[in-house]
Amino acid sequence: MTDLEAILLDLGGTLTTRDVEDRQVDEAAIVSLLGLFVSKGREISKEVLLGWYWAHYEAINALRERFMIEIPMSTWLGSLTYKLCGREVADQVLAIAEKTMVNARVNSAVPFTETLPVLDQLQSRFRLGIVTNTSSEKVTNGVLRRLGLNRYFECVVTSAEFGVRKPYPGIFLHALREMFLGPEQAIFVGDSIKHDIIGSRSVEMKSCLIGHEATRVPNEMPQPDLVIRSLSQLPEALNAFC
Repeated sequence: MTDLEAILLDLGGTLTTRDVEDRQVDEAAIVSLLGLFVSKGREISKEVLLGWYWAHYEAINALRERFMIEIPMSTWLGSLTYKLCGREVADQVLAIAEKTMVNARVNSAVPFTETLPVLDQLQSRFRLGIVTNTSSEKVTNGVLRRLGLNRYFECVVTSAEFGVRKPYPGIFLHALREMFLGPEQAIFVGDSIKHDIIGSRSVEMKSCLIGHEATRVPNEMPQPDLVIRSLSQLPEALNAFC
């Protein structure tokens, strides 16, 4: 028998994807705000707006990855609206801009074909939780509700709420504590070597790498306990611990 009691999973890229590219989702949301900026006295072209947005976003993302901290959407989007609109109207614009961005990311999310059938199988055998990097917990919670996935998970930990990002060990330990588990009792399933495998292995959890990176784990990096190409392979692969 195994002492494996729980499966903790990443969300985006593991259970869900988007019906269009991530970049297109953000661009459509930002471009839809052009009229709002004009109404606040800020004349700006689509091209300039997108250029500013991506330069700003990439700088923020570099900080997030370098220091393993989360910078909330309200912060990084807020600093952009201050630059565009001035402090006197930025708060009004930020509320609309954040809602627009959250809705765009939530509404573009789709589950992989195998996600619900696999979660049905796993739920009958294991306790389930989510640990995901996101700058807005509203996006994660919105995606889970909209796709009917929230009913599967007793614990959802986001970097937006916890303050640090995977692979920082603390976010994995926090999820384990929330579920009253020791690391030996859980396995982490994700599609990122850096965020999911290195992070979970650092706290001595078992790990499973899924998806496009699954055939190229550099030898110098921590090796996952399981490697699968598709989520559909997970229930059978877990028999290795039974």
